[in-house]
Amino acid sequence: MKRLLTFSQELLDRAVELGRKYTRYGEVADYIPELKKQNFQNVALAVIQNGEALYAGEVDTPFSIQSIVKVILYALALENYTVDELKRNVGLKPSAKPFNSVIELELSKKNVPVNPFINAGAIVTVALLHEIYQEKTMGVILNYVSKFLGRDVTYSQDIFMSERVSSFANRTLTYLMLTKGILPKDLEVEEVLDVYFKSCSIMVTCKDLAHMSYVLSNKGVNPDGTRVIDEDIARVLRTLMATCGTYDYAGDFAVRVGIPAKSGVGGGIVTASLDGYGLAVYSPGLDSHGNSYSGVRMLEFLSRELGLNIY
Repeated sequence: MKRLLTFSQELLDRAVELGRKYTRYGEVADYIPELKKQNFQNVALAVIQNGEALYAGEVDTPFSIQSIVKVILYALALENYTVDELKRNVGLKPSAKPFNSVIELELSKKNVPVNPFINAGAIVTVALLHEIYQEKTMGVILNYVSKFLGRDVTYSQDIFMSERVSSFANRTLTYLMLTKGILPKDLEVEEVLDVYFKSCSIMVTCKDLAHMSYVLSNKGVNPDGTRVIDEDIARVLRTLMATCGTYDYAGDFAVRVGIPAKSGVGGGIVTASLDGYGLAVYSPGLDSHGNSYSGVRMLEFLSRELGLNIY
């Protein structure tokens, strides 16, 4: 049952004003050289509720989707496999380690990545999609992401190349999974990694993420009433966002904000709920866990003001 919540322009403006006060505490993701160019002072908040969109801050500023795409990649995998089939390759457990941790993978008792929202899990997801779609994989992903965001999107060649030349940790994870037999020995490593890097380099805005949030929060249905994903897939995604969406900060986020969410090192955070609204924030300065510092504070403020916490 949906709760009656009322977002107002005045409330969004207050949230963004608060977010701007925290921009100096976050740091942009400098391990991807192209992301160092982001303006750390950008702050944005977008809401879709009852057919109305409300915006505050730099909502039209483009940034790379980064790990938020992992939600959509896993949704596409669920279009082709059951949850139980995917569990043979990627687990469903929260992580207590950073999103690119090699130790997490080495210590995994079931010999597979613990969930699809850490880097190792997302790489396996892309490998499974590549088995099905082969050379068409990136085109399929772009079309699928476009359905979630409500408009045609593409990736940034500059960010893709920047990730490609700097992602030593992701290559370490990939070759470790090859060694462990998690990935097939005949895997086309560079082709699969290119698809992964390109997927993370898809350019979005805060408005786009609010649209994605609306789809997740309305059981897979677009604001225009068309269905994007099955209701059961939306439920699985919301659940994983709640437990794994902010990496090793998930417990703190649940206490501070209390709604499912997925962050990306591009600075975006997309939320989900069963209350029917779409809600997303953006600010590229990150905390030590890889989540937008100002974004978390804005969501915490809105959660407190409107009683968004679902727990």
